[in-house]
Amino acid sequence: MKYKISAVAIAIAAGTMVAGGAAAQFGGIGSAIKREADKKKGEAVNELDRLAGSKTKGAKSNSVASNTDMGVPAKSLTDFTKCAGIPLEKVTIGRLGDYTFQQGFSKEKRTGFINRRPGNVIRDCITPSLQAGEIVYFEVDTAKYNQLRKGNGLKWQCVKSKNPGGGTVKLNDWNGTSPRYLGTSAMKLHCGNDQGVTDCASGKNSDRASAYTKEMKQRGKTGISFLARYLERGNESRGGKLYCQFYAPDSGKSLVGFEMNFASR
Repeated sequence: MKYKISAVAIAIAAGTMVAGGAAAQFGGIGSAIKREADKKKGEAVNELDRLAGSKTKGAKSNSVASNTDMGVPAKSLTDFTKCAGIPLEKVTIGRLGDYTFQQGFSKEKRTGFINRRPGNVIRDCITPSLQAGEIVYFEVDTAKYNQLRKGNGLKWQCVKSKNPGGGTVKLNDWNGTSPRYLGTSAMKLHCGNDQGVTDCASGKNSDRASAYTKEMKQRGKTGISFLARYLERGNESRGGKLYCQFYAPDSGKSLVGFEMNFASR
C-alpha cells in the first residue's frame, strides 16, 4: 500500500521525567528564545501544514482524538530538527489492540496494529502528531538507516513544547522510546480481518511474523514504530505536549521528529 505523501512516527511513555542538558543534546535548542521571534513568520506555513494533515480526517479510528486535533508542531520547534534525508514510506497511525477474523464457522480474535490511517510527512521528516496511546509506523531503506545509526547510534530526545529551552525530558528506554514497538506479527493481520487490511497473512502468529520479516528483507526495508505512552496516575503535572526526535549525535541529523500528547487515559 503506497501513499502519495509519506508520513509517520513514536512513542513515549510514562517514566520518571528529569530535565537537563538540552542545549548540548538537542542541537541548537539553546536558541529557542531567539527563534520564537520567527513564530509569526511561520504561521502561514503552519496553517498550510494543518490543512494538509486534515486529509486524514474521517478515517476509521476509535482513538480518543485524531491527529488533526493535535495540529502540527510549531515551526520554531521543527526548525531544531535537521532531517537526515531518508524518505519515510508507508507512514501509518494506529493503535495496538484486538481484531477478529472468520475461521470456518468460528470467529477468532488476535492482537495487532489496528485502526490504521495514513499520515502525511511535513518538512521532510516530521510525522503527524500523536495522542497518548497512538502508534506511528513507517518504513525506511535498510542500508540508509544502518548508515545513519553507525557509530554512536540514534538517540531519543524530547523537550516540552511550551519550554524547549528548559532542558530535555528524560524518558526511560522501557517507556516507549524503542523504534521497534510493534512486533512483527502485529503488522501482518490475519486475512479476512474486520479491519479491512488486505496486506495480510494466515496462520499462527509466528507464521505471520515470518511472512512480514521475509517481505521486508526482500524489499530492503526496515519497519520503525513508536508509541505515545499514557501518563501514569499521579504524574499529571508532568504531562503536556512533547516535541521529540530520533537523533544521530555523530551527524547531527534526525531520522524523524514529531509532537505527542503525554496525557492520562
